[in-house]
Amino acid sequence: MEMNIMRASIVIAAYNEGFRLWKTVRSCIETTRRLDCELVVADDGSNDGSVDELRCRFPQVRVVGSSRRRGCSPAKNDAARAARGKVLVFLDGHCKPEPGAITRLVSDVEKLSGNAIVTPSVPALDERRWRNSLFHIGSGFQLDLETLDGRWLDMDNMTVYNRVRNRRMYLSPNFVGCCVAMSRRLYAKLWGFDPDMRCWGTEDVDLGLKAWLMGYRVLHDPRAVIGHRFRKAFDNYTVPLEHVLANTLRMARKNFTDQVWVDWLRRAKMRLADWPWEKAWRLFARRRTSVERERSYLMRHRVRDEFWYAANFHLKWPDQGTVAKL
Repeated sequence: MEMNIMRASIVIAAYNEGFRLWKTVRSCIETTRRLDCELVVADDGSNDGSVDELRCRFPQVRVVGSSRRRGCSPAKNDAARAARGKVLVFLDGHCKPEPGAITRLVSDVEKLSGNAIVTPSVPALDERRWRNSLFHIGSGFQLDLETLDGRWLDMDNMTVYNRVRNRRMYLSPNFVGCCVAMSRRLYAKLWGFDPDMRCWGTEDVDLGLKAWLMGYRVLHDPRAVIGHRFRKAFDNYTVPLEHVLANTLRMARKNFTDQVWVDWLRRAKMRLADWPWEKAWRLFARRRTSVERERSYLMRHRVRDEFWYAANFHLKWPDQGTVAKL
């Protein structure tokens, strides 16, 4: 049977989100009434009753997921593959889009012919009052290739991108996965969120780096505003350190050439000496076949390397001279 194609799919990642899940869905429905779109919840094995509550309140929403927790990245990927929209808008299950925000992101992607990833402004969400902050707002996102950590970037430190008529956007080195939009076609070209990453972490900056190295941009549109619940610690699930490290190993192996990979690994072992390396390496080794398969694809199709990325976004590492000494 032929799939019913629509303009956009809103893919909402969820694991034990409680009341925040149905409030996120409600906010999406209320702010996209004129948009030809569907809502797809990527359930990562929630067991807190939040998905059951969602189904009761909004039976029109599709839920894609499994009965056990697999991880944020595979959950997002499964839902994206099942989505029917030409544009994919990914949200966390604790987000509040302002009126017109999602429609604007979809329009941005379309105006860019589907050849860029687009991010909104991300204010802090007060989950109890369900209100977005007017003062604490995230814009672009910077990625450090040596640590693979990220940090928010002010628009004053971003380059204006004026190639879209009547839209003022900014070049962003990467993005945060809580709120982002891209075409389904580009998602497929980039091989999407890694289905073999574990529990949590790295899947968003991995996809952003792949985009830049394969010749596609990450752009920021400050006029699209989607609030996100920020927190200092995980309060509804645990994140094993070995899972975070295994995901980081996958990202580094996929995106770095051999000499850079060896140098990165040496630096990481020194920097993270107290992390559970043996456990993480075993997890990494179990799925080594898939990481090498994706690495082969990326190396064949990318038009830039990690040295270009470091130079373009003013990073200290990797440096051609330093890595060449290995």
